[in-house]
Order: sequence, then structure tokens, then C-alpha cells
Amino acid sequence: MGGKKVTIILILISVALGVIGQILIKQGVMSAGAVGFNKEVFKLILKPFVILGLFSYAVSSIFWLLVLSRTELSYAYPMVALGYVLVFFFSWWFFHDKVTLTRIMGLVLIIAGVILVAITEPKAGEEEPPQKTAIEQKVSGE
Repeated sequence: MGGKKVTIILILISVALGVIGQILIKQGVMSAGAVGFNKEVFKLILKPFVILGLFSYAVSSIFWLLVLSRTELSYAYPMVALGYVLVFFFSWWFFHDKVTLTRIMGLVLIIAGVILVAITEPKAGEEEPPQKTAIEQKVSGE
């Protein structure tokens, strides 16, 4: 498989795991109602669905590291917006969240933006060690 295809697959896995994390966490906190930032919020962390959701996020982050090692951030990060679209549909399906025409139009715009980013060619992976970024040069005083 080509490098771009592998990168897109890794992005999709990372996004899917992030979406699964969101759905699991929402399921875990639904019984609690609105919680303030007090000891109650720490009780939520121990709920099984919340633990599974956080685990899903952790695994998603590992895949995201693989993505970032392969492509430009400006190419990969806009694709995270697919998570908004998937969360919208799963929230409607599982939790019966409200669907409005305005929200659907917003999702169409997000999808169009992701497609525009996806059809561009990211910079190919480098064989040589990468040059220092502007941030690294400033930190090292160069």
C-alpha cells in the first residue's frame, strides 16, 4: 500500500477510536446528570464506560503519533473534523440528540473541507533526518 493510503488509514483509525471514546464517555456520564468540578467529577472517572472511553482515547493517541510521524500536521489535523461528523451521527442514533437543518448544513461544510484537504498532496516522508523547525532553532538559540 502506498504511503498516502497508509497515512489516511491511520488517520481514520485514530479518528474512529476518538469517536468511540466520546460515545463511551457520554454513556458513562449520562446517569450522573450535570456535575460541577468537585469530588463528583472524580467519581465519574471510575465508571466502566468512562474508563473504556479514556482507554480508547489513549489508543487513538498512539495511532495519532504514527500519523504525525508520516505527514504534515496541516494535512492530518483537519481530517480530525471527521470525528465531528461521526459523533453527530452516533449521538443521534444512540442518544437521540436533536438533528436540525442548520446542524446538517454545518456537517456538509465540514465534510467538504475534509475532502478538499484529503485531495491535496501532503509532503512526502523524508528519508534524511528532518531539518530543525523554526521553534527548535529559537529554543536552541540558532
